Amino acid sequence: MQMAGTVSDSAFRPLGGATVEVLDGPQAGKTTTADASGQFSLSGTFDDTTRFRATKEGHVAATGTLQPHCAPCNPNRWIHFYLPPLVPSANIAGHYTLTFTADGACAALPSAVRTYAATLVPVTTSHHPAGTFYEGTVSGAEFLQGYNSFSIGVAGDYFTGWFGDLHGDPGLVEQVAPTTYFALGGEVAGSVTGGSTVTGSLDGFIDSCELASAMGPRYSCSPGPAAIRAQCNSRNHRLTLTRR
Repeated sequence: MQMAGTVSDSAFRPLGGATVEVLDGPQAGKTTTADASGQFSLSGTFDDTTRFRATKEGHVAATGTLQPHCAPCNPNRWIHFYLPPLVPSANIAGHYTLTFTADGACAALPSAVRTYAATLVPVTTSHHPAGTFYEGTVSGAEFLQGYNSFSIGVAGDYFTGWFGDLHGDPGLVEQVAPTTYFALGGEVAGSVTGGSTVTGSLDGFIDSCELASAMGPRYSCSPGPAAIRAQCNSRNHRLTLTRR
């Protein structure tokens, strides 16, 4: 069978040159090297119990097994490794003031700055080692249900995170008024300063949406007679988390 995978650090940056080794079964001892984008592939006889190990100089090694069979994927079996650096990563758990600042070129947006409360909680999974992955919850305003969260991975003093998903759905939707909404989605990346400030850029979109009636349970703001929409896509929006 053919399998594939990726090797990244704990802030989701590709680790080109990482070595991936098969630990069990007929292909035990077989190795391959991740390319510049962190991707690799292997062929052979593998099953759900086959263990693989990823290593990269300067990072903690990781061992794992294949994810469940994915019918629409090519190939159908994958594994993803996230290797933290050997040096401890910044501990960003806690309560923050979260500020978004739109790119100065976004003249059409009625409000360039939005501020909220946010809490970051560490989460340990089979893929994410302790102290490297955090789930964030945003509060301090009225949000569309399910649209007030984000996630962050940390490697040393660098972080990458997401608001929303890869399909363009926003991660944060504030109901500013009964029929007016502020939404944003995209990837955030930057640095942690002194363990108290997390700051970086948001590569994504910021929406201002005014509808004729209240929005349903899913975010939808298609331009038309029933909606007034101002959207700005940019790599230069800013995010700042200041510890409270």
